[in-house]
Amino acid sequence: MVRKIFKIGAGFALAMMIASCGSTNQTAKGSEPVELKSKEVNFENKSGSLIVNNETSSELVIFAGRVEKNALLGGIRKNAASTFDLSKISGIPSKGSLLIRAANYENYKGKARITEEDVVWTGLVVYDLTDSNDRICVSIYNGVDAQQQTCIYVSNMSPNFVLELRKGNLAQGEIIGTLPPLQRHKRIFLAQDPDGHAIDIYPTFIYVDPRTGDKTSLPGDGADGESVIPKPVGTSRINEFVWNGPNDPSKVGYKVAFVNLHNDTRKTLEFKSGGEELRNDKGFLATEAGRIDTYELEVRNSDGNLYSNLYCNIAPAAGTVNITKYTFKPGYVYDLTITSMNGTYEYDIREVGKKSLVEDARISLFGE
Repeated sequence: MVRKIFKIGAGFALAMMIASCGSTNQTAKGSEPVELKSKEVNFENKSGSLIVNNETSSELVIFAGRVEKNALLGGIRKNAASTFDLSKISGIPSKGSLLIRAANYENYKGKARITEEDVVWTGLVVYDLTDSNDRICVSIYNGVDAQQQTCIYVSNMSPNFVLELRKGNLAQGEIIGTLPPLQRHKRIFLAQDPDGHAIDIYPTFIYVDPRTGDKTSLPGDGADGESVIPKPVGTSRINEFVWNGPNDPSKVGYKVAFVNLHNDTRKTLEFKSGGEELRNDKGFLATEAGRIDTYELEVRNSDGNLYSNLYCNIAPAAGTVNITKYTFKPGYVYDLTITSMNGTYEYDIREVGKKSLVEDARISLFGE
């Protein structure tokens, strides 16, 4: 039987019944094949705002939006990175969010037919083309099985939110796959752990404010995570993982705190927790001088979690700013400002207030 395992608070219900286990991979809007002409795939690095790191050992082609839209961005060599210019996409709004999809180039340069079933990885991109300094970095998880041999099956039953699946950590886990609203029976291609261990994944629902580009993550409880073992493609979907989103976003229960790091210095800052590098909402492991980036901190307790090992490295090798013990509350926004004067670095941290969502919050994705 299909498992229904994601619930936050009260008022949640399954939006619709899951199709029978004999169904194939589907999306809410269907899937039409796209012809891929290998000579049209450009592997040369380009200028642009979107950086995609391909951590897999396969060459990939990248699409913006649904595959059948045929908005081909280009290719990425294995274990390499490439930059793409989102402004070249026909009809793209100046601000917004979209999903990029990756398919294995080697599998299709001869076959020349790609559908949603051939997508090996999907990721969310939030962009602002009006800001010439805007940069987004997305990493394709190295555990993706680009050869499409093993997978898990997942359904996002939320009509309003993108579902991100994060490995090992609610706030900072690597993104192993992303589903648009109401995508069901999606194959997430994952390689089996070489040591035979299960892979811990946590569901996180994402909303992006279309006016500001502000991204809000709504993770579930630790109990809503799952330990999965990828099975050969074609295996029965009896262990499909089905997650629901919040019915009432205004009453959602948060599991992270949001820290706005204001870098008012002339150096780059690396925000860390106990030696672990923290990744910001733009996908980078650092905040450059003059920037404000948002970081998520996992907060499992309703009354807050005490962090005693936060600090900022001042790069390159210019010292460290240690953050005194501080309790962060779930769903709250904090301003952390780092300043420097005459070679002395100081910080100030203040609680801004609790983040809230309107009742009709619904993510808008270009190209879906």
